[in-house]
Parts: sequence; structure tokens; C-alpha cells
Amino acid sequence: MSWSITNHFLLLDEKKRELIALDPFGEMNLSSGLGQKRFHFGDLVWIGMSPQGIKVVDRLENEIIILDYHLNTIRNITLNQRIFPENVAIDPWGRLFLYTRTYNCIYIFDNGEMYQTPFINLSKEFSPAFCMQKMEINQDGEIAILECNGSIHFFNRNGQIKISLTALLEDPTFLIPLRDDWFIFNQNGVGISIQTRDHVIIPGASLPIVDMVSLNRSIAVLSKDHILVLDVK
Repeated sequence: MSWSITNHFLLLDEKKRELIALDPFGEMNLSSGLGQKRFHFGDLVWIGMSPQGIKVVDRLENEIIILDYHLNTIRNITLNQRIFPENVAIDPWGRLFLYTRTYNCIYIFDNGEMYQTPFINLSKEFSPAFCMQKMEINQDGEIAILECNGSIHFFNRNGQIKISLTALLEDPTFLIPLRDDWFIFNQNGVGISIQTRDHVIIPGASLPIVDMVSLNRSIAVLSKDHILVLDVK
């Protein structure tokens, strides 16, 4: 799920290989390009909005799909290395950060091409057995990585490690940047602030959580049949 400053949501139907744009009044717009046969064997792992348009990452096709804001396909860009990205985050300037388990590295995709040199080599920073669950970038360009064991690692915008924290929550799944703070949540709706250690509980009607995103001081929670928007003080 992606959330724009115009209060539109962008959802991905993985089964139909289809994008759905949802406006503030509940009106839906469906994409036409992602339902084509060539995407049948693809694995669409991420969608997001950027200054250049909507970007979709296909892991198996090893490519970036760029659409306009009406969900029409503009172009497909094949990555110049066969990294098959599995986790993706976007920074405030529209650059994509692509994590590949094949090389256990994070690469930057910018201006239509991927940099050849890894931005962060997680095997060197931690170990070859490092397992990433989630990666997000905040408004300052700082990167947070949620490890499969629940640990969280923070990097500055230059890719240098700042701090690592052990697990603060049972079964953490979602990593949410919110202004100058970070939150982690599990699918049962329990969350915690990294900065204050205050807990946040998502209402039971919105559980289990399918996805979460943030915008300014608000968090949007996607459940099976609705989106809940919460203002966090």
C-alpha cells in the first residue's frame, strides 16, 4: 500500500496483478497494464509514488515498471544487474533502495538506472546470514531495517550504521517512520515508539493488519475490508 499527499491510496492485488487507486471519496481506478499476460509469472513486490510517477518493482522480471498517475504504463526498465530485488524503499527524492538476498546488499536505483556499487553490504555490516524483514526510509533520508529476529538497525543517509536495537516487540512485522520517530507494529495491532517506548494499540475491528503506511503525523492501516487512518500525537 502507498499513500500520497493528495490523500489517494495505491493498492496492489497480487492475485490479479492489478493496481487499484482509491481516492478520498472511495472511488476506485484500476490499472490496465499489469493484468497483461507478460506479468502472469512475475512477482510484484512493491509499489510507490515518486515525482516521476508510480513505480512498481517486479522481482522475477528484475525490472522497474513506471506508470503515470492514471495507472497507464509509461515504460519498463530492466535492471542492469540480475539482483531480483525482494525488499524496496523509496527516499524523499524518489530514489529506490533495492534489497537483494542474492547478494545480501542494498542498491540504489535513480534516474532510470541502478548504481553498480552496493550502497550497503549487509554481509559486511553484520553477517552473510543476515535476514531482512522490512526496510523503510524517513523524511530525512535515514534508513531503518527490521531484521527477521526482531532487531532494528538504523543507518544515516550516507549508508553508515547509527545504532542497532534488540527486539522491542513480539513478532514485529511493520516498520513505520513518523516525523522524527519510528514505530514498529505486529499483525495483532500492538505497536511501540522507538523514541519514547510508548505503546500504540490498533482497534480490534482493523485486525489482522494487512499493511501499514504513514504520512506526516498519520498512520493508515489496511485490513481485509477497510483502511483505518489514525493521527498519532
